[in-house]
Amino acid sequence: MGKHLNYGGLVVAGLGFFLTRFTVTLALYDDTVQFYLAGVVPLALGLGLAAFGVALAVADVDGAMVRTTTIWAVIGFATMAVLVGLTLAGSTADGRLSVEVARTRTYLSNFLIGGSIGGTLTGLYAARNRRQRGVLREQTNRLVTINRLLRHEVLNAVSVIRGYASVDPEEHPNGMSVIDKRAADIQQTIEEVRYFTNSSGGNGPGPTPRDLGADLHESIATIGERYPDVDVSVESVPDDVTVFANERLGLVFTNLLENAVVHGEDRTPAVTVETTPATVAVSITDDGSGLPESQRALLETGDIDEFDNPKVGFGLNVVRLLVTSYGGNIDTAVDDSTTVTVTLSRAQPQGVEVRPSRSDLAGVRPAAPHLVVACAAALVAGVAYSVVSGFLGGSVAGIGVFYGTADPVVGWLTHEFHSVVFGFTYVGVLSLVLERYRNTTATYAVVGVVWGLLVWAVAASVVAPVWLQLLGIPTSVPNFSLPLLASHLVWGVTLGLGTALGYTYVMPRLGESVE
Repeated sequence: MGKHLNYGGLVVAGLGFFLTRFTVTLALYDDTVQFYLAGVVPLALGLGLAAFGVALAVADVDGAMVRTTTIWAVIGFATMAVLVGLTLAGSTADGRLSVEVARTRTYLSNFLIGGSIGGTLTGLYAARNRRQRGVLREQTNRLVTINRLLRHEVLNAVSVIRGYASVDPEEHPNGMSVIDKRAADIQQTIEEVRYFTNSSGGNGPGPTPRDLGADLHESIATIGERYPDVDVSVESVPDDVTVFANERLGLVFTNLLENAVVHGEDRTPAVTVETTPATVAVSITDDGSGLPESQRALLETGDIDEFDNPKVGFGLNVVRLLVTSYGGNIDTAVDDSTTVTVTLSRAQPQGVEVRPSRSDLAGVRPAAPHLVVACAAALVAGVAYSVVSGFLGGSVAGIGVFYGTADPVVGWLTHEFHSVVFGFTYVGVLSLVLERYRNTTATYAVVGVVWGLLVWAVAASVVAPVWLQLLGIPTSVPNFSLPLLASHLVWGVTLGLGTALGYTYVMPRLGESVE
């Protein structure tokens, strides 16, 4: 799970917001049908693009997907902007652009919205294709791994069994024990092949919380039995550290430790563990000559160069496949020593009272299902805000003035847009709460109240008045209005309770379909 914002999403959000200001400012038609078709519909699309950009910025999604989507969104906007500019220039006698000329060609401004949305959809499609290629590559790697298991383990064991089966037992009294051991190796290999076959394409069971310390110490003990002269240096592992993995997590550390032992010079690999609220990073360092570039690429990207040599990257390929299936990543660093770092998502600590729902968050980037629930809760909170505002003498219909028109439809549309954007940000703020208290209804409500108070104090009381002054509407700065305070507090409570209820009752049904 990531812990930083996807800044590309902010670019998409800024692009969508800019285009809504540009479109609504130009598309001020007196005719109702023209206003809705050329003004309101593009406004809704532009605001949707801006909200989608905010969602990309805070969501726990693949960073490469966000970058690809952002690039294509900018390309779509730039391409359409060039065409619109050429069209406007060609529509005048002297080829010079002016606001008056642009206002007479307001429909061209909507092409910018369409170009940006088209570019965004193209980026999403390209990112999806890239992800599918990655899945196909992983499946290929699984087949290579299975082939290597059969060739390297089974064939070698069969050769040994045949050799001892053909000799005189009196000359080799330990022959049967060797045969038994090799037969056990074949059985274990068959189990590994079955695992990689069943887990292909994500068909196997997903990662579950595992005790990192138990698996790590078991792997160290295994290496100690295989190599009695090896001294593994390990720093203390924090207590109650659980990560998302499965029963083969120990195999990851065993293979990496064995690789460090075989290629290290003084046979004293060092293990360090670093934790954050969202992740756990286990680093294994040896003082060998350095991990070859092909094996570094194998660990970091899954690229396999030598398909016909079962000895090249065999254990490391297993490590790569397992860590990828856990949703983790692997980094390597080679200078005077070689360090391989496995980073896994941290699971909820044992013994912590949490709600029985799939609402666990990590870092400041929620998953897609969290954003869907937050969007619905924000829309409902926006309605609650409007009810309180109307009761106290205000109206959300006037919010449209910030976008160049006092039309009530535009006011409601932009009001709900603001609510959704602040709702997405609320989920990110909520995930910063300590894990021990994060998933309780009271926490969601309290954070919602605090967030509503902050939105009132900054956005409504300072940013909004400054915005109005820039539009030529006189108002005091800051403008701490008590009716606005009440409306924002009700909005925050509704958002918090709606999100908590959504996570508890909607997420179990929504999670798999969205993810």
